[in-house]
Amino acid sequence: MAEETTRLTLQQIRKLKSLSDAKKFNETTEEEIDKQIAEDPDLYQLTEADLAQFELARSKE
Repeated sequence: MAEETTRLTLQQIRKLKSLSDAKKFNETTEEEIDKQIAEDPDLYQLTEADLAQFELARSKE
C-alpha cells in the first residue's frame, strides 16, 4: 500500500502548530536534563569536545 506525499509551501509549514512545548523546554533545568540522561540508556552527556563540533544554525528570515 503506497503512502501519498503531501507537499507544503514554506508559508504553509510556518503556519503549522509546533509539536514541541517551548514553555517546558525553556523551563527545564540543567539538573532535570542530567536526570533524564541518567535515566535513559540511549542518551549521553555531551562533552566540550562534542559541543565544539556543532555549528550554530540561524534562521534565514
